[in-house]
Amino acid sequence: MTWCDSSTSGRANTTRWSRSTTPWSNNSRHPRPSSPPCVPSHNPEKRNMKTSTPSPRSIPPSAWIQAALIASAATSACAQSDPSPAKSEAGTTNQMPAVLIRAQDPVDYAAPSASTATRSDTPLLRTPMAVQVVPRSVIQDRQALTIEEALRNVSGVQAPPAGYYDNFLIRGFDSYGDVFRNGLKLSGIIGAEDMAFVDHVEIAKGPTAMLYGRVQPGGLVNIVTRKPEANAAYSIDQQVGSWGTWRTVADATGRVNTNGTVLYRLMGVYDRGDSFIDFQHHDNKAIAAYLSWIPSERFSANFQFEYYDQRTANPGYTSQMVPYVGGRPADLPRHWTQSDPAMWDLWPNTVGRATFALDWNYALSDEWKLTQRSHFFTSDELQSYLLYKEFDEPTGILHRSIAYNPVDRNQYANNLDLSGRFDTWQLEHKVLLGVDWYDYREKFTGYNEGGGPLDRIPALDIYHPVYGDIDVAAMQSYINASKGNVLWRSHGADLGVYLQDQMTIAERVDVLVGGRYDFARDRYSSTYGTTDTPDYPNNNGAMAPAPMDRELSPRAGILYRLTDRASVYGSYSKSFGLANGFNTSGQALPPEKGEQFEAGVKASWMEGQLSTTATVFDLTKQNVVEYDLAAHPVVVGEVRSRGLELDVTGQITRNLAVIGSYTYDRAVITDDPFNGNEGHRFTGVAASVGSLWLRYDTAPGEATGWRVGAGVFISGQRPGDDANTQTVPGYERLDAMVGYRMRVGRRRLSCQVNVQNLTDKRYFDNSAYGYAIFGTPLAATGSVRLEF
Repeated sequence: MTWCDSSTSGRANTTRWSRSTTPWSNNSRHPRPSSPPCVPSHNPEKRNMKTSTPSPRSIPPSAWIQAALIASAATSACAQSDPSPAKSEAGTTNQMPAVLIRAQDPVDYAAPSASTATRSDTPLLRTPMAVQVVPRSVIQDRQALTIEEALRNVSGVQAPPAGYYDNFLIRGFDSYGDVFRNGLKLSGIIGAEDMAFVDHVEIAKGPTAMLYGRVQPGGLVNIVTRKPEANAAYSIDQQVGSWGTWRTVADATGRVNTNGTVLYRLMGVYDRGDSFIDFQHHDNKAIAAYLSWIPSERFSANFQFEYYDQRTANPGYTSQMVPYVGGRPADLPRHWTQSDPAMWDLWPNTVGRATFALDWNYALSDEWKLTQRSHFFTSDELQSYLLYKEFDEPTGILHRSIAYNPVDRNQYANNLDLSGRFDTWQLEHKVLLGVDWYDYREKFTGYNEGGGPLDRIPALDIYHPVYGDIDVAAMQSYINASKGNVLWRSHGADLGVYLQDQMTIAERVDVLVGGRYDFARDRYSSTYGTTDTPDYPNNNGAMAPAPMDRELSPRAGILYRLTDRASVYGSYSKSFGLANGFNTSGQALPPEKGEQFEAGVKASWMEGQLSTTATVFDLTKQNVVEYDLAAHPVVVGEVRSRGLELDVTGQITRNLAVIGSYTYDRAVITDDPFNGNEGHRFTGVAASVGSLWLRYDTAPGEATGWRVGAGVFISGQRPGDDANTQTVPGYERLDAMVGYRMRVGRRRLSCQVNVQNLTDKRYFDNSAYGYAIFGTPLAATGSVRLEF
C-alpha cells in the first residue's frame, strides 16, 4: 500500500441559525457590523446631489455592446501577434532554440487525491466521505475572481442567505465566515485569498470536527495556495471587464540558488472596478512572497507572507438590500441600492491585513514523519456600510442606518502531526496523531447610539430614491467627537488532540476510525450604550467568566473497493461548534452539535481521468439558539438536512473536460417551540441545485490551440425566512468562454473572453433577514496573459 501524505488541515467555527432579530444575533466570533455615521463630503456637488434613479427592468443593449468590445479587444491582442518563425534579412527562416512550453495538462480537471478529509493525500476512491476538488484549471477557464464563484460547480454548496465575510452554505448550513487556508483556520475574512494565489480548493462535506475541532456540521472549504517551482517562469495577466473592471496579476517563480534547494514565488495583484449596483466600487491590492527550502530528501519547509490593502463600498450583503413586497423581492431595477455615494467618497470599508505562515515536513524514517503548520494573521479594519433598518411595505419607505466600526483582529493557528505506517497481523495501518491550537482575539468599537446621527439618516423611497442628502457634516462631527458607545472584545481559544487510523483489511476493505478531544473557551468583554465605564475608550475591560467546553468528536467509515476503479462506502461523524453565549440568568448555553450518517458510491473512468460520486446524507444540527418573545436566547432549536449529491469531474475525452453537479437537499426545521416553525424549510436552502460546465480544447497539451466552454447553473426557489412567508424565485444562468493560446517567439500568449449570464436573466443570488440581492446581469471579462 503506497499512499502519499503531504497534508493540509483546518477547523471551522459555528454560530446559531435564529434569524429573529439580526444576522449577527449572539454571534460571538463575528459581532454585527454596526450602524455608524457618515463623513462630510469633500465634493460639494455630491453633497448637494439629489437624483432620482431610473427603473429599467433589464440591462440595456449597451451591455451586449460592451461585452462585444471586451471580446474584440482580447481576441485582437492575440491576432495581432505574429506566430510565424522569425526571418533573417536574407529571407531565410532563423532556427529558434528549443523552448519549454508549459501547456495545460490534458487531465487538468481530474483530481485523484485530496488532503483535507484525512490530512493526507489519500486517493479519493479510498476516502469514506464526500470530498470535491476545484482545480486551478477550472478557476482559470471560468475566470472566477471569488471563492464563491469557484465553488458553483460543487454539489452541496450554495450561496449563503447573506454574508459579510466569505460565507458558504454547505449541506444547508452556513459556514459563518470561516474558511481554511492550507488546512489552518481563518475566521471573519473578506476575500480570504485572492484567486491569483490559489492553486486549488478542496471541499470536505459533513462534520469534520474529528480533525478540525469546532466546525460547522455542513463541511469546510480549504484553500490550497500555489507553491514555488524549480523551473523559472514569469507571467503577467491583464483582465478587463464590465463596469470598469481592471485587474493586473504579475507572477514570478524559480530557483534562488543554483542547486535548487531554495525556491521562490512572488505575486502581485491590482484589482479595481465598479459594479452593476449603484455606488459600489472596489480598489484592492495584494502581494504574496513564498519561499521553499529543501536542504535534503528528509526535510522541507515553506515560508509565506501575504499582505492585502482593500478599499470597498458596502461589501458583501450590504451592497444591496432589496426588501420584500408581497412575500417576494420588490420589483426594482438591478442597479438599485439602499446605499449612498458618501459611503465610497468619505467612509469606504477598508482592510489592511497580513498573513505569515510556516510549514515543514521531516521524515523520521521511510515510514514515519513529522509535519508542522502554523500561521499568524493580523488585520486592521474599518467596517463601514449603510444598512436596511426597517421597511414600510404599504408606502415603500425604507429606513436606514450607517455602521461605522473600527476592528482589530489577530489569529494564530498551529498544528503538529506525527504520521506513519505499520502492519499488525493482517492489517495495514496508516496512523495520524496530532495536536492543534487556535487563538482568536478581536477588539471592536461600534458607533451605535440609538437616535444618534448615524441612526437618523434620511429614509429612502425605494421606488423613487433620492441619494446624496445625508448630513455628512453632522455625522463626521459625531465620529470625530465620540470614541464609540459599543466596546466589544472577544478571545476564543481551542486546543484539540486527535488520533486517526486508516486500516486496510482483506485487501479490498478500508476502515477509518478516529476521535478528537477538544478544550475550547470563548470569553467576551462588552459595554453597550455608555462611555461611563473603566475600560472606555481603550476597550480593555476584564473578560466575562466562561466555562471550558470539553467535547469528544468521533468519526468512523468503511469503504469496499468493488474494483480498482469503483468503491462504495458508509460513514458516521459528529461535530460541535462555538459556544452559544449566555441566557438571562448568566448561565452558559451549550454549544451547537452536529451528527451525520452518509453513504456513497465512487467511480473512476477513462484510465483515471474522469471521476463520479453519488452520495446520500442525513445530517442533524442540534442546540440551535432560539429567541423567546422577549428576545432572550434559549437553546432548543434543531435543523435536519437530508439529501442526495452527484458530482462528475475530469476528462470525457482527451479534448473534452467536464465539471458538474446536482444537489437535492431537504433542509427542515425540526424543533422551534418559540416561533412555531417546525416542518418549515430552512432559510436560503434550495431543494434542487444543478450545474454543468464543459470545455473543449482543440489541441490539449500543445502550445497553440483554441478553447471553448459553456456552462449552466440552475437553482430552485428558496425560502427567504424560517417562517416561509418569503420566497426567492429559482433561476438558471448560462455562461460561456472562448480562448486562444499561441507561441510568440520564446513566449506563450493566451487570450480569453468569458461571458456570464448570456441571456441577461434577472435573478436573486442571496436572500435573508427580509431582503434579497440581485445576481450578476450580462457581464464580460477579457484577459491577455503573457508567459516568459
